[in-house]
Amino acid sequence: MPDRALDEMSYEEKEQRLDEILERLDKSETPMDELASEAREAAQLIMSMQATLKSTRDELTRVFADMDEQRAELSSPAREEQDDGEN
Repeated sequence: MPDRALDEMSYEEKEQRLDEILERLDKSETPMDELASEAREAAQLIMSMQATLKSTRDELTRVFADMDEQRAELSSPAREEQDDGEN
């Protein structure tokens, strides 16, 4: 594992570290003694990045649903009638 703990790394830092590991594996530059630990680290990075993507997707879904709900409330007939009564 790099100097920083996985939960302290940004998504971009995780992506960069994963690219480093994969490049070393692809070029057969990883010593046999480190192969398993680097594969394990790569798997942990991938799982963490997937969790971040899922969390972000869920949050964006909630944000857009809230926006749609607010837009619907603002343009609903009941709201228009209420506004007409105030004039």
